[in-house]
Amino acid sequence: MTAMELQQWKQNFIHDYLDEIDDLEIMEKLEKFTKRILHKKPVVLSPLAFNIDQANAEIDMAEKELSEGKGIKETEMHQFFEGWKKKLK
Repeated sequence: MTAMELQQWKQNFIHDYLDEIDDLEIMEKLEKFTKRILHKKPVVLSPLAFNIDQANAEIDMAEKELSEGKGIKETEMHQFFEGWKKKLK
């Protein structure tokens, strides 16, 4: 990729994505993760990395919350993500 192509790609990225975001919280998260990527911190590769014991503990906690009636219903989760998709377009 030439320098000019890279510059055009960056401009398209800004136009297609960054210019569409109007939520400061999202921008702050993007900035944080961008800094991690640029500094090549391994956390970026897997922001939620668990060993097997931690993963099992998370599953146990989720199953307990489910049995207690806590959490979000599948339809509510779909609505949540559809709302975000619309915001990002």
